[in-house]
Amino acid sequence: MPLFRLPDGRNLEYEVRGPASGPVVLFHHGMPGSAVPMNTVLGSMTQRGYQVITYSRAGYGASTPNPGRTVADTAADCAFLLAHLGVERYRVVGWSAGGPHALASAAEAPEHVEGVLVIASFAPFDAEGLDFVDGMGVQNVALFATAGQGEPAVRAIVHQMGAAVRGSTAADVGAAMASLLPPVDLAVLTAGFGADNAANMDHGLSAGDEGWVGDLNALTSPWGFDLDAVAAPVELWHGDLDRMVPVTHGRWLAAHLPTAVGHMSPDDGHLSLAVGSLGDKLQTLAARAPRHLPDAPQPQ
Repeated sequence: MPLFRLPDGRNLEYEVRGPASGPVVLFHHGMPGSAVPMNTVLGSMTQRGYQVITYSRAGYGASTPNPGRTVADTAADCAFLLAHLGVERYRVVGWSAGGPHALASAAEAPEHVEGVLVIASFAPFDAEGLDFVDGMGVQNVALFATAGQGEPAVRAIVHQMGAAVRGSTAADVGAAMASLLPPVDLAVLTAGFGADNAANMDHGLSAGDEGWVGDLNALTSPWGFDLDAVAAPVELWHGDLDRMVPVTHGRWLAAHLPTAVGHMSPDDGHLSLAVGSLGDKLQTLAARAPRHLPDAPQPQ
């Protein structure tokens, strides 16, 4: 995959999929993750005519680590990348840990980002009135319990969890993450998404744990931007059955983002909400986004 040299000398890994003439979408991956395209996730967007840009956050894959990065820092990296690619206006999609980064992109580059689609996003770690881990499976409770315990504790839990997913089959991941997966998500994982997800995570962790450590620190620290700075239309989706990022996060964000329209799906979890449906959700966003970009054509 191509590497873009950022102004500070770091490399940012990225990939571009879909028709060159289509409206551009910047996709922010989950934790852990990478720029490796997952057809089960991206396919519903490219089939509708969108050109999708994926990237690896600092420390994942071939992207240079950036110790101490904030969520807003990653958004700045992406703004440089899109400028390098000559993209003037685009929409952003963020899934899971990618959700805050998608919102940060809108706050960082308001003149370029025309709409935001967030799927099963985390709320701020210090969100007032929110019990951050309530409703999470035991693995994520353990992961976020390390916040504030120092770098050794963070690295220890990330190393343990990374060892459980590196080189694993979908069945292995399902067993290791059982407390995070309601039946509807387990069914998605053991279908085509499982192999896509394994390849995406394996590449993200191929150079070590720095990306995951950076993500965990960024999510549990101040994000570096104000939610009120997100002026673009936001379509926010969350599943009631989600055990990775409980639906209370989605409800909190929907109540605190001035331009958000919230959609709480009673029958979906963390995976089933996104796999195979992002193209449809983007079309809902397109109806609200400014008309600087042509709408993607309907699939044939």
